Amino acid sequence: MYTACGHRYLFMVPSPPIVPTPFPRFLHAACAGAILMLAGCSAILPGLNVSLNHDTGPNDYRVVQDSNGQFRAEPVHAGKGLPDYRIQPITAELIVTEAKQRDQAWDARETLPALNPAQPPPEYRVGAGDIVNVTVWDHPELTAPAGTQTQNLAFDGQLVDSDGYMYYPFVGRFHAAGMTAAQLGAYLTDHLKAYIQAPQVAVRVVSYQSDRVEVTGEVVKPGTITLDNTAKGVLQAIDAAGGLTANASRRRAILMRGGKRHVIDLSGLLSGNRVVPNPVLQAGDSIHIPDNSGDEVFLLGAVATQQPVIMRQNQLTLLQALTTAGGLEKARANDSAVFVFRMAATPGTPADVYTLDLSKATSVFLAGHFELEPRDVVYVAATAFARYNDVINQILPTVSTIFQVRALTR
Repeated sequence: MYTACGHRYLFMVPSPPIVPTPFPRFLHAACAGAILMLAGCSAILPGLNVSLNHDTGPNDYRVVQDSNGQFRAEPVHAGKGLPDYRIQPITAELIVTEAKQRDQAWDARETLPALNPAQPPPEYRVGAGDIVNVTVWDHPELTAPAGTQTQNLAFDGQLVDSDGYMYYPFVGRFHAAGMTAAQLGAYLTDHLKAYIQAPQVAVRVVSYQSDRVEVTGEVVKPGTITLDNTAKGVLQAIDAAGGLTANASRRRAILMRGGKRHVIDLSGLLSGNRVVPNPVLQAGDSIHIPDNSGDEVFLLGAVATQQPVIMRQNQLTLLQALTTAGGLEKARANDSAVFVFRMAATPGTPADVYTLDLSKATSVFLAGHFELEPRDVVYVAATAFARYNDVINQILPTVSTIFQVRALTR
């Protein structure tokens, strides 16, 4: 139990590890090339040993620990400004703070009207391409104006043409687009009174074709789906497209509406870990499901298996990622020097370097609750490393290169 900001937080046992996925072929070459750029590398894979024997350049920084146990970066040479990274030890306070920041970031995003199953949907309005079935009681010649009854109701009706008009006997050609079934029935009843005494007219749409939504990307059957008289949300559209493929991102979907791009928290929708609205769809919407190449976390250094791990719809903690990689390499790993490199999404914003000493028993619980983010790089130093600045000054350029290569290949 941990108390912060007047609230108590209970730390639970972490979930089972995430199943690793194969390293994309192009990223093998990119990472290998980036690692070769490290000064004084004595080994590439496995282990990524980096020599401590290097000269400090004019842009080098060292990491120092103050009397309060906090780490900060300071320039090796006088006259230099602040470095382009921040050092943050992983603590219970940090975990709680970052969890709140993630929730606030999602809450700050523009919300779209959500699907509410308990609320009846608005009445469907007829549009171009729809087929409408009209029944006039006691007048079969008007119910089937063509004179025949077919087994397929889609052909037993009147087509609304591309201009929104439809034709009906005794009424003629009239503009039907935009009417509900009830309004269309009332219109026909009013115009048939001149020919039929007290006409009883029932109208229903038997083929919905006018309101369309495009579903693209990593779904089984990409293409167009039509909206009918039942409201549909993003999840229903994905289901109508056959569901997600094995390579689909389980974390985000892109909804385009009126030329504006909306990022949908697919992870929250699928996992149910947090309350996320399921946006109700409108005609003309476009949904894109990206692949999972942007959901990777990279594990490097003295771990049993250096590899990328795909983040699924649930959270991925530092402990889960390390477990997926087979844990630390016993012969070489320095369990007191575990790093998480998180590159800034906004240019000009310092990168974050998180540190954790896994030699302490309490740190295992912290690792089990520290949530990773897509494209984080987890690095476990080898026992040869003695100082934080040796790790950061040599590994951070490699991490930056990996992300630059990925940005060019996306």
